[in-house]
Amino acid sequence: MPRVHRLTNCNLYVHARNEHPPPHLHALGPGWEVIVAIKTREVRRGWAPAADLREILGWVTSNEAFLLEKWDEFNERDD
Repeated sequence: MPRVHRLTNCNLYVHARNEHPPPHLHALGPGWEVIVAIKTREVRRGWAPAADLREILGWVTSNEAFLLEKWDEFNERDD
């Protein structure tokens, strides 16, 4: 799972190898993990402290195009 960015209290990862849609990222912090849909910023699973979640969602909002590009790069499909 390639790390795409480091925030104050967590690392952000985009899975590779034909991960299931919708495009999402995993944020892993000390003792917690949250999965966030890139386009909608919906928390799909998990939990993060409020301050960390605000930072994650803000970064995702500012970097949506980058994250979707990484999603496509890491999850190329042979159609």
